[in-house]
Amino acid sequence: MEGLPFEALAKKIRRDALHLLIFPEIGMDPVTTKLAALRLAPVQCNSWGHPITSGMPTIDYFLSGELMEPENGDHLYTEELIRLPKLSVHYTPPSYSVRAMRRSELGLRDSASVFLCAQSLFKYLPQHDVLFSHIARQVEDSQFIFFSSQHSRELTEKFQRRIARSFEKGGLDAARHVVMLPRVDHSAFQAVARLSDIFLDSIEWSGCNTTLESMVCGLPAITCKGAAMRGRHTYAFLKTMGLEELIAADVPSYIDLAVRLGRDHNWRNRVRSQMSGRLPQLFGDIACVRALEDFLYRATRRSNAT
Repeated sequence: MEGLPFEALAKKIRRDALHLLIFPEIGMDPVTTKLAALRLAPVQCNSWGHPITSGMPTIDYFLSGELMEPENGDHLYTEELIRLPKLSVHYTPPSYSVRAMRRSELGLRDSASVFLCAQSLFKYLPQHDVLFSHIARQVEDSQFIFFSSQHSRELTEKFQRRIARSFEKGGLDAARHVVMLPRVDHSAFQAVARLSDIFLDSIEWSGCNTTLESMVCGLPAITCKGAAMRGRHTYAFLKTMGLEELIAADVPSYIDLAVRLGRDHNWRNRVRSQMSGRLPQLFGDIACVRALEDFLYRATRRSNAT
């Protein structure tokens, strides 16, 4: 149905007379948002491809995961919150051909502790800019990799100016520590991840695919548990693997964790080994598939009974 005009797309979905319609995300794509505002099926669900409530009266349920939701998470949604088991997803790690790459090609020092900060730039909030200079002050030979904005060069330049000011206030030279890379394809991303040492999760809007793909490349990830589901993806992954020691209770603890991983190579190697051995616990969870099937059956029957 790709390429159909909006009205034709909506009519086609309605003609299919669906019992239930799931939007994997609402909010990332304007066409999806417009479709979700219509009642195209008697039961309509949202999920966490965009991890916030739709706020729409036309969406009945929000499909989430029990490990990603705080105990009081229901009040964050206009939809009825459905907590599927654990992560709520059956994840299979992607397989890409990995490019041969050297640190020098990326402007990285062989001696540096390299922190991969791989999220979209809009996930890095200004109030947390000081994190990187605080870490760099204690891990003197450190570098932080960011990726340019997928939206505009102006956004990238604004972010670079923000980070530079933060380093300058801390008496540090951002040029020595910050590396901004262009957007790359999946195989190049894996090469960059394999050249890095530590994955720094973005605070309050956590990584998901980027975290998983970085961990598959052997990077230990640290995170700070958020108050809402959007800040708890990496937390859920680490919780599943029993690596709670990498979950910070607050921002100062997050900085301490990053510094320790950056300076203590023996501990870092031990954590990497533990993580690699436990990664399969994140993959192929069939329990969430069965729970989704059960939910779909019950929701459809409830709709037919009314």
